[in-house]
Amino acid sequence: MGIKGLIKKQVQNLFDREYNKELEKYRVEYADWMKKKLDALVKDAEKQGKKDVLPEVVLLSAANGTWDANAEKYAQAYFAKHPQIMFAYTDEDVYTADKKSVEAPWFKPDWSPDTFMDRDYLGSAVIVRKDIWEQLPEDITEEAKIHDRLVAIADGLSKGCDRIGHIPGAFYHRNDSWKGSVEGAGKMAEKELCFGKQDSLLSVIIPSKDNFEMLKVCLDSVKKTAGVIPMEIIVVDNGSCEHAKQEIENYIAEDGKIKYIYEPAEFNFSRMCNRGAKEAVGELLLFLNDDIEAVKEGWLSAMVKKALMPWVGAVGMKLLYPDNGKIQHAGITNLTMGPVHKLQFLEDQKEYYDGRNRGVRNCIAVTGACLMVKKAAFEEAEGFCENMHVAFNDVDLCFSLHEKGYYNVVICNHYLLHCESISRGADESEEKWKRLMGERKALYERHPGLYGWDPYYNPYLCGNGLDTRVVPAYEEGAQVEDRRAFAKSAMVPGNEGMIPSVIKDARHDNCLLIRVESVDEKHVQGYAVVLGSNNAGFYKSLILQGKEATYTTEYTGQYRPDIAENMPDQENVALCGFDVKFKEPLPAGEYKIGMVVKDKVSGTSIVNYTTRSVCF
Repeated sequence: MGIKGLIKKQVQNLFDREYNKELEKYRVEYADWMKKKLDALVKDAEKQGKKDVLPEVVLLSAANGTWDANAEKYAQAYFAKHPQIMFAYTDEDVYTADKKSVEAPWFKPDWSPDTFMDRDYLGSAVIVRKDIWEQLPEDITEEAKIHDRLVAIADGLSKGCDRIGHIPGAFYHRNDSWKGSVEGAGKMAEKELCFGKQDSLLSVIIPSKDNFEMLKVCLDSVKKTAGVIPMEIIVVDNGSCEHAKQEIENYIAEDGKIKYIYEPAEFNFSRMCNRGAKEAVGELLLFLNDDIEAVKEGWLSAMVKKALMPWVGAVGMKLLYPDNGKIQHAGITNLTMGPVHKLQFLEDQKEYYDGRNRGVRNCIAVTGACLMVKKAAFEEAEGFCENMHVAFNDVDLCFSLHEKGYYNVVICNHYLLHCESISRGADESEEKWKRLMGERKALYERHPGLYGWDPYYNPYLCGNGLDTRVVPAYEEGAQVEDRRAFAKSAMVPGNEGMIPSVIKDARHDNCLLIRVESVDEKHVQGYAVVLGSNNAGFYKSLILQGKEATYTTEYTGQYRPDIAENMPDQENVALCGFDVKFKEPLPAGEYKIGMVVKDKVSGTSIVNYTTRSVCF
């Protein structure tokens, strides 16, 4: 190795040491992280105790673990704040082998009746008001039977039940590992609960345009796998070309039972679905994309049985991508950045946190690509919002059902195949991004109480950007508050006139990969990676480029272990994230988002832009 090579290696080693030293600041041990959370709860409980007469509670003890020393104090404070709660459950973790610490937290959702029917997820950490406990027969000792009786007393299988509480935080420490799958389901799971007429007519509504070959696959597969479910099929076409229209009409003529609504119009998924629902005569409605394919029987009867339950709103199905067995949809999660598909692009062969891709579970929303709902509930929620033409209309419907007291459900013990967005393309262009952000804004204007909150996604689980994994939040590490004022860049002469000085000597290069995951007038979040280089060797600055001026700022790298996991061939990318909150708004206007990076050794700079923008 020559002198230059040796020097380069020494410099790289220096960058690596600095990078690893910085990385250690972000890494968090679970036991320390949870202790801080519980210490905060102790303070809250002590404040509550000073002003309230605290109710008596019973901590249901199992032989395989120990309650936290302050568990009773937490519970009493919680019940004092929530007088309607009859019993509550908490999260759990597991003692290490030497019993000196804890690990492996099991973070649970808020009350989820359909998850409970599938498996007794309450676990061993249940706390009951003493007066409710005294209502139970003395001869009931089995944990699952006690839980069933408590759920019955609290009328847990009813719309909008508010008598069963969940106290986030691991107050119970097990001696053995928790079962995060459908194994060990409680007695409730064995009950065959049937509601409504099991032979109720189902109306299948399929929006479609210029996509006959895929529509035919969808229709053939549904009819082949429907079993004995009585149904009508309604195809809503907003303007196929004459050739495609003729193919559909020929197919329908051979079938004789499909209703075809042909009304040329601008694409509006909501309006097409509502149009189909207006023509439907079934007690149940199934909205289905034309790019869905059913592969085996059982899925439809499972959806029908669940949708007929009086407390259930929308019912969705696990969707996989064709050919590769990866997950496209396993329920929608509502994060601060907006609705996301957790587990998307992950292999369905593996079982993920708390069996999230298995069994039946409640979720805040399901995709409109396959959504079943009682027609009466659909009308109660006022159908799909027609001001939301493309995105988030399915989430909006599910949010409305949730606000009416219904529980939305995703079924993950069956699956369908979904060629996602084949009919209209992906949302990558600047125009589509603006439309997406506009419809996201409209979603939360209609449902302000659900901004950044999901009762079925524990607040101690990861909520960082588009990390599709489900892992405890401490694995994301300590995130740094980064509030910045952007400085105006001076204009200097360039090859094509005056340009911002921040990019004067920078070359445009797509090796600088920038992804903006969330942006609004308050913050911009995402990640940036210099492909094929040591990312510890660059200074990085965000650029907001407007028509009148360009503004820039350096930023604090945020810990993104998901990016390091997903890009194992790239060097030192775990601190490639950014989450900058605007200290003060920029002058009114629209700003394109980009980045400039400067090599710490050579001083050369690279610039690149995204299709994303932010408006002030």
